[in-house]
Amino acid sequence: MSAVIDEAALMPKDAALETLHAAVADYNASRGRVTGDMYVRVALIFGGYLVFSAFVAYIAWVEIATDIVGIVLGLLFVGGGFVWRFALAPARQFQQSLRDRMLPLVFGFVDNVQYVNGAEPRFIHTMPGKDLVPRDRNEHGDMIAGRHKGLAFTLSETELITGSGKSRQTTFKGVIFHFEREQEFPGQLLAARRPNAVHRFMRDLFGGSSLALVTSGNPEVDSSHEFRTNRLDAATPIVQGTLAKALDYLATEWRDDVVRIALDGRDCYLLVPAKKNFFELPPVDTPIDFDRHLRPMIRDLVMLLATAQLVNRIG
Repeated sequence: MSAVIDEAALMPKDAALETLHAAVADYNASRGRVTGDMYVRVALIFGGYLVFSAFVAYIAWVEIATDIVGIVLGLLFVGGGFVWRFALAPARQFQQSLRDRMLPLVFGFVDNVQYVNGAEPRFIHTMPGKDLVPRDRNEHGDMIAGRHKGLAFTLSETELITGSGKSRQTTFKGVIFHFEREQEFPGQLLAARRPNAVHRFMRDLFGGSSLALVTSGNPEVDSSHEFRTNRLDAATPIVQGTLAKALDYLATEWRDDVVRIALDGRDCYLLVPAKKNFFELPPVDTPIDFDRHLRPMIRDLVMLLATAQLVNRIG
């Protein structure tokens, strides 16, 4: 697969890495003051609340009917959550400001890079629906967008959900990488693979999809991959090409669940499930280490870019 995808060629160059190292050093230098303030706030505000709660609980136990004590303790517990978040609010704001400043530098090798938190990506409304992943609504974390070697893309941390309350079910949680291919596919083509190859009778990766099944003609590929389309004539040569290799590459790196690729006209979607936070940075009381915290993040994006470049050449 390394002959098809050259990760090293996509990695950021020395100038971008030097800028990032300088930003890490600046953050680590100012981190100590914020950490100290956080500890003081927790000790004074949350510690004071614990003392207050103990006093109220004692009064409730001694002076109030015992059947009310449980309610009082419940209210104090809920209030403790609010007080804890209030005590940590400045540190969390500092952490978010770090992400606002740091992530554009982390991905500084991307042209016109933009970063936002909690925004809904525009592509979510045009992404194939229940045939790809069932969903009633979606929630979003961090998102970056930019252009790399002529490829404009948007990457979003997304959770797709069906139902609510006790019937709530997460149908996908991870990263969705969207870009537009140079060539248009005249319909929809969905492809999926589990991290560990299993035979077709053991899984149905697209559930009750109404799209037709298309095979690659390779028994080994067809036993571990599933391809669905509404244009068999156009999909067959793509399925018989390098689309399976792109899926294999993603499934090798992200082993949490089923990886999917969807082609819809010129739009392409890479759905990569992940239990971890793609943009995860250490808590404010931990200094940032480039090789431990940032390099893996860069490599993950590079691998997605490399896969996108491969899929962009298909067809």
